[in-house]
Amino acid sequence: MPGLSSYLLVALVVGALVYVAVAAYVWRHRRAAGGRALTVLLLSACVWTLCYAAEVRATSVSAVALWADLKYVGIVLLPPSLLAFALEYSGRRRRIGRRAVAALLVEPMVVLSALAFGPTRDLVRSISVTTGRVEVGPLFWVHLTYSYLMLLAGFGLLAAGLLRVSRRYLRQALTLAASALLPFVLNAGYNLGAPGLRRYDLTPIGFSVTGFVLVWGFFRFRLLDLLPVGRRHVVDRLPDAVLLLDVHGRVVDANPAAAALVDGGEPVGHDLVEVLPELAALLAPVVATASGSGACRIERGGRPLDLVVSHSPLPDEVSTPTGRLVVVRDVTAAQDAERRLRELLAERTATIATLQRGLYPNRLPLVPGVDIAAVLSPAEADTNVGGDFVDVRAGAPGRWTLMVGDVVGKGAGAATLTAVARHTTLALSALGWAPSVVLQHVSRAITAEDLGQDDPRFATMALATVEPTAEGASVVLSLGGHPRPLLLTAAGEVTEVGVPGHLLGVLADPELHDSPLTLRPGEALIVFTDGVTETRRGDEAFGDHRLVELVATLAGRSAQDVVATLVREVRAFGAASDSRDDVAVLALVVPPR
Repeated sequence: MPGLSSYLLVALVVGALVYVAVAAYVWRHRRAAGGRALTVLLLSACVWTLCYAAEVRATSVSAVALWADLKYVGIVLLPPSLLAFALEYSGRRRRIGRRAVAALLVEPMVVLSALAFGPTRDLVRSISVTTGRVEVGPLFWVHLTYSYLMLLAGFGLLAAGLLRVSRRYLRQALTLAASALLPFVLNAGYNLGAPGLRRYDLTPIGFSVTGFVLVWGFFRFRLLDLLPVGRRHVVDRLPDAVLLLDVHGRVVDANPAAAALVDGGEPVGHDLVEVLPELAALLAPVVATASGSGACRIERGGRPLDLVVSHSPLPDEVSTPTGRLVVVRDVTAAQDAERRLRELLAERTATIATLQRGLYPNRLPLVPGVDIAAVLSPAEADTNVGGDFVDVRAGAPGRWTLMVGDVVGKGAGAATLTAVARHTTLALSALGWAPSVVLQHVSRAITAEDLGQDDPRFATMALATVEPTAEGASVVLSLGGHPRPLLLTAAGEVTEVGVPGHLLGVLADPELHDSPLTLRPGEALIVFTDGVTETRRGDEAFGDHRLVELVATLAGRSAQDVVATLVREVRAFGAASDSRDDVAVLALVVPPR
């Protein structure tokens, strides 16, 4: 019948195989928190186990001494590697650096150095000549105390991390804790000479049981992959809810934001569809290996919450799904702000539309014997109030007033200047005043308008009076800093007309002139703003020369055709440009007889 030592040798060999298997598995997961340190721990235990098996098997005193010394390589490295693993896994250290490794290796190097030299070897252990048993020295007890402190610290950190697991996993957590305490009991019993434990050191077997339980825990519950406790320093402070699911859809970890989102308590240990049923429709049809996102609305505390949910699988190194990461973002405030922004934009658009209608009459009046058309094309019709305006109004009997203007800037300031210029012009033109006199008063009204100390205040305007005659139409034109209009003859000749004057709103007494014109049948007067000639395509402007050439091709065309063609060609020229300007064009055509 085999002796006790034979059974011990079998147990030690089996334990060594367990250490190798666990170390190989953990090494495949070495990028996880504490993976490398845990591999060193397991290999240290393996060295201890194999050397102790050889010590038990040895028959000579020299062989016993040799293996007794070699096993200390594993014995002294196991406690610091466990503490390093616990520090990384619990999040106390992101990674054990070189200085920390050097500090952890001081005590092991002292013990191994003492064993390496004959005069100091007995401080650690000695071989009894009479019994052949290994006796311990004073340095051993210092080492034992130091090792126990390190092991207790390491297991304490791991236990603190395991306490974060829900009660649903309490049985598994207690099993892991009990397996961690087993090596302590066996080692303490051996070193203190407890009955039944004093003959053989069963500590390596105890650590092999711990290794087996760890393998079971890692494979069954993916604890190394799914519960890196150190994430609390970052994830716990995130405003987004973060939930970690296992392969069965149970919540194995959640940050405080996720716990606050769950209506009724702690989400860890429960199925996600139990604690957040609103997410079931987003996650149920998803394949475990696929990522995705979606949106939903839930009720919490009597108010609706808009949530954006994203989820992704957590595969291991061989692409086997180990669980799923779910991130839930509360976008209620952003959605409310977006809705409010849309409401403000709609209100602003309506206001702009109202103001724009005031810059251009809905319908131009009919002037006997004259064809009149106008187009106002703002640069940003839907987002801003432009600075150009066009109007045609009946003035004194038999006379009509035509105005084309351009005020500085855009938005509310431009709208205010436009209103001042238009209403002043209409009021004074109805009195029969000459265009130049009207523009002088418009300039004074702009100067007197208080738009703020830093806001510029000026405008350009072309103002004309039109009286139909038997020969065509009599026109009196005045220009306040405005581009000179173009006169198109029936033969297609184009000339600039009008005398340039000062900008309106700059000088107290601007120099302005009245220029009388007579339009004969087939001729046209074209008034435009500087947005026509200053429209750019890259570094090239549309320019006066291109405008004259285009106008020359429009002889004999109706006023509507003239303005539509000009605006279309100008906009096509500057279509690729990032910057646009307001464009206003008015055409007065005396039809041929």
